[in-house]
Amino acid sequence: MSEQAQSINKNFTLNTENKHQFILSRNLQSLRLYKNEVVDRYTRKVSSIPAALVELKWQNRKALYAFQVKEEVYGSVLCQLLANNPELKEKVMARIEAHYQQFRTHEAQTLEVSRKLVDGQFKTSSALES
Repeated sequence: MSEQAQSINKNFTLNTENKHQFILSRNLQSLRLYKNEVVDRYTRKVSSIPAALVELKWQNRKALYAFQVKEEVYGSVLCQLLANNPELKEKVMARIEAHYQQFRTHEAQTLEVSRKLVDGQFKTSSALES
C-alpha cells in the first residue's frame, strides 16, 4: 500500500479514545432525549405532581400490592412480638431507626448524584476525559 493510501486510511479511522468519547456522547444524548420524552409525556397528561404520583401508583399497582401485603404482615408480626416481649422494644426500635438512617443517607446520596448528572457536573469513573 502506498504512503498516500496509508495516510488517507489513517485519517478515516478513529482512534480508540475518540471512538469511546463519541459513543459516550451519543449515549448521553440518547438518555437526555428519552428523559425529556418521558417528562413531556407526563406533563402533558397531568398538571400536578400529586396527580402524577397517583397515576404512577395506579400503573404499578400490581407490583406495589405485594409490598403493601408484605409490609402489613411484617407490621403485624412485629406488633405481636413487641406485645409478647416488651423488653425487646428498645432493641427493635434502635435497629429500625439505624436502618431508617441508612436509607435516608443512601437516598440523599442518590439525589445528589442525580442532581449532578442533570446539571452535567458528575463524571463517572468510566467516562473519558476530554
